[in-house]
Amino acid sequence: MKKILLKTLKYSCILMLALLNSANAAHHKPDSLADVWVMVPKAGQEVAFEAAFSKHVKYRASKGDTRSWKVYRPAIGTGMGRYIIRYCCTKWKDVDGYLQWQTDNKILDDWYANVAQHVGHYEHFYSRIDMKNSHWPDDTKEFKYFAVTNYKAKMGSVKSIAEGKKLLSDNAKAMKWPYFWSWADSIGGKGGLSLVIPYKNYAEMTPPDKSFSQALATHMGDDAKAGAALKAWSENFHSTTYTVYRLVEELSMPDK
Repeated sequence: MKKILLKTLKYSCILMLALLNSANAAHHKPDSLADVWVMVPKAGQEVAFEAAFSKHVKYRASKGDTRSWKVYRPAIGTGMGRYIIRYCCTKWKDVDGYLQWQTDNKILDDWYANVAQHVGHYEHFYSRIDMKNSHWPDDTKEFKYFAVTNYKAKMGSVKSIAEGKKLLSDNAKAMKWPYFWSWADSIGGKGGLSLVIPYKNYAEMTPPDKSFSQALATHMGDDAKAGAALKAWSENFHSTTYTVYRLVEELSMPDK
């Protein structure tokens, strides 16, 4: 069982790092730190876990939880048994105060008494949202699916990744690429870079008539230049992983 759980969680350390839950993302100097928990229920206890989790969420709300925790599950990809519990966004200096609120209100006492017995594996990460290079909607309420590309970077590629990310993002904004997106870096575990694109439904996932590489070449007015930029970008990474996550509204907390 342990091996199965570890395999299931292979890519969890770099997932869901850029899903923003509120209009704060569009304001000046926004909080940009996401708090992410990954949980896998014990075998055969998924239904019990969800029931207990739902009650715990109500308990947190009754105690005045200031965070609107959202829950996501893979819809396309690997590790289908995972639950991603995520809040965005906060800042480091506010984490201590939130942990103290949990202690004062015995939040974890309720968790361990009612939910923990159904959980087989935990992982906990933070992620830093790159607001400057992202293009995220003010209101995400209509978005139910989030396509996440996780990048496994090569050693020594930090500067090249930063330059490439800015170049691609600047051009995407300038040519009015018809999608929203968000970049983020994982803090904890293996780390990693993620790109997230939100969708309202599956129909929106239909590829555009002109691919990004084609649109970039048209915008730059030079096929070779666009090709070189994309080649330089891809050479920063060993591999990528693509997963589509579904927002589980019935387990999530409403926006504040």
